[in-house]
Amino acid sequence: MHVPARTTWFMIADGTKARLYESTGWRQGWKLLGEWDDAAARAPSRELGDKKPTRGVKSGSGARYAIDPLSAHDKAEDSFIRERADALNDATNGEKFDQLVLTAPPVALGLFRKRLSPATTQRCISMLDKDLTNVPELELHDYFQTNLKRW
Repeated sequence: MHVPARTTWFMIADGTKARLYESTGWRQGWKLLGEWDDAAARAPSRELGDKKPTRGVKSGSGARYAIDPLSAHDKAEDSFIRERADALNDATNGEKFDQLVLTAPPVALGLFRKRLSPATTQRCISMLDKDLTNVPELELHDYFQTNLKRW
């Protein structure tokens, strides 16, 4: 069975770093298109100038609660993922790839899903909720050959 040539992009990301690979076939190998690392998103909130969240008090019970649940660390990760998702959306509009495989830890994958356009989401052939950012390139390629039937 002949499979037409398609360009598949593989985005391996978490909230602080990402790698993007391109492949033109299951047996063809791939090449690195980009690598991003945001040291600020990895820094603890206290190093990002974050103070303790503002507190409020419930009337009646006197229970205290935080008003701003997002820390500076969470905001930095969200910004990093937004930039990567916007780049994927722009690439979709520019017809730079036919298929997308997105791999990220569950929280980051959820943020990606919110940020990806419907056109980009439609090109996703697989979304894996795994953190593979520290896996070497050769092992990554073998992992996808084992876990994806074809791309």
